[in-house]
Amino acid sequence: MMLRIEPDDEDRSEELEELFKALGNVNRLILIYCLASTEKKSFSVTEMAEMMGLTQPAASQHLKILKTVNILHSNKQGNYIYYTFNKNALVEHKEKIDSLFCCVFNKCEHNEE
Repeated sequence: MMLRIEPDDEDRSEELEELFKALGNVNRLILIYCLASTEKKSFSVTEMAEMMGLTQPAASQHLKILKTVNILHSNKQGNYIYYTFNKNALVEHKEKIDSLFCCVFNKCEHNEE
């Protein structure tokens, strides 16, 4: 049986690959948890570096990667760049991941019968 992959599926797969690569680093996951677990809406690179015990360039690089996959927005205010969650993109990422795992779970249920 030949599996046919539609262009949309291939695009979606590449997007998920980039997302999972970005999430596949413990420091970036910690950054996300730090941002999510505080009442403060945004953080500067300096604040994130101090909170995590990273150098400012290291924190900046991790934040840039999360921004590249649209998990974060950045907003420059004076000499500082502040990062916040990109809610619309997060909703889209969640839908893609849900769709992937829905297919997997359906296949698992079908195999159990």
